Amino acid sequence: MNWRSHILIGAILGLAAALLLGEELFPIIIITAFSGLCALAPDLDHDSSKGRQWLDVAFVGIAFMAVYGSACGADVCVPGLGSAGSMAVTFLAMAGAYFLFFRFLKPRHRGITHTLVACFGFGVLLYLLAGSMLALAGLVGYASHLIADNELKLI
Repeated sequence: MNWRSHILIGAILGLAAALLLGEELFPIIIITAFSGLCALAPDLDHDSSKGRQWLDVAFVGIAFMAVYGSACGADVCVPGLGSAGSMAVTFLAMAGAYFLFFRFLKPRHRGITHTLVACFGFGVLLYLLAGSMLALAGLVGYASHLIADNELKLI
């Protein structure tokens, strides 16, 4: 199945979940869009997946915002380099770790990322990072991908 189909199915199921929850218009739009995007998450283990291509570009921005938003706090910056140097080193470390992970530690395609365990782990991670509304949307999107691929294995 191609990425467009996964986004469409994830968005439709996200919309259905939002309507069942009786959400207002703005949360319905957010849930629908986020669920559609999260439907691409199981294929992040494949180099040519559209979700992976988008994440590669987006992660650079995410890392920059995380470093810049931290205002060089003690938890993020490298001491002794000064504010700008420390932010640059932290940004490069985050970006390097991301790309090294996908180069050397990425799981095989349709491996662990296409399991119910990964689906629920993804939901828990989203809950911890973004709260219950986006966690539910992400869980629906991720599960829609597994259902569409007929990959409902536990592990």
